[in-house]
Amino acid sequence: MGAIAGVVVLIDQVTKQWAMDTVPLWRGVPVIDGFFNLVHVQNRGAAFGFLNREDTDWQFYFFAAVTLVAVAVLFYLAKTAKERSPLLFTSLGLILGGAIGNFIDRCRFRHVIDFLDFYVGDWHWPAFNVADIGITCGVILMLLHMFCSARRKG
Repeated sequence: MGAIAGVVVLIDQVTKQWAMDTVPLWRGVPVIDGFFNLVHVQNRGAAFGFLNREDTDWQFYFFAAVTLVAVAVLFYLAKTAKERSPLLFTSLGLILGGAIGNFIDRCRFRHVIDFLDFYVGDWHWPAFNVADIGITCGVILMLLHMFCSARRKG
């Protein structure tokens, strides 16, 4: 779990630094015209820009607290797991790494750096980062683990 989390944090922080050094703030660089841009966005909120407001500061404290609780829950789940499933521990590691990666940004900058922008026509998926990919893939793997465990028991 720890090694996977560490790899996610490392890749996340390196790619975010690269995006900050390479892409001008609030600008986009086309990679695949009509589908994918690299952008440099500062998100003070949560997923999909939820609660992303620059005129308030309470989001930092709220999301910092949520992250700390989530990390505690992840460690609790790992410690109390009845089976030592590689799928479960991979999912926990991905989620943990993503949570820590975004937490580092919040502590350093008071916002999260997002830089991946996928779109079709005028429809844009909200910009995201490697930490978000880790969290999303981890949740999917955890659901898969739960589904497989329920089928084995049922």
